[in-house]
Amino acid sequence: MATSETVREVLARNPWFRALPGALAAGILEQGMVRTLIDEVVYAAGDPPNGLFALISGEIRVIQTTAQGRSALLMIASPGVWFGEAAMIDGLPRTSDALAVGRARVLQLSPAVFRRLTAENSDHYAAFARLVCEQYRKAMDYIVTTADLPLPVRLAQRLVGLAQAHGRREGETVVIGLRLSQESLAETVGVSRQTLNRTLKGLEAQGLISVGYGALTIRDPAGLEALARSRTLPEGLR
Repeated sequence: MATSETVREVLARNPWFRALPGALAAGILEQGMVRTLIDEVVYAAGDPPNGLFALISGEIRVIQTTAQGRSALLMIASPGVWFGEAAMIDGLPRTSDALAVGRARVLQLSPAVFRRLTAENSDHYAAFARLVCEQYRKAMDYIVTTADLPLPVRLAQRLVGLAQAHGRREGETVVIGLRLSQESLAETVGVSRQTLNRTLKGLEAQGLISVGYGALTIRDPAGLEALARSRTLPEGLR
């Protein structure tokens, strides 16, 4: 099952998986099914639970749409990240869409496998409940820590995160080669595409990034990380 990394090695990037009881980790690896998806829907809002997933390679985006039709890009998963866990705990229909962008490989724990792994072992069920709690805490931490930050700082934080998960080094720069439109990036920081475009141009003018067709390059990684950690804007971005 190995390419450059085995499924076990990819999953071990995740602290939650590394901390699992040995029997549960082994059961996940033995009973999970590796699937290859190409520009496919993993699940859609309103669907009944179809399993719990971990990304092995490629890119998965999780998107939620409000009743008013506004979309929010909740997550761009990187290899080793789990998603789709909440519906497996509460059994309710999906509230978001998960989409494979390009070619992606996922490990799927079907509902039947999930039941087998948890039915007679409360510790195993508790481990999956912890995964839900971890995701919830991360979401709450993000909301609390970014609520009052200026948009350039929030955008810098998002770009730093994307670079860490999906970037590739090219000399002193980092290229984020995701097929990420400005509309999608705007959704992740909760602004319009026009507002995002102005903010990107401001970061470009500071020499922090450059925006090209199909890719965004971080020209000054240290400078962008410093902006992401700041609470006020430097003079050139005010």
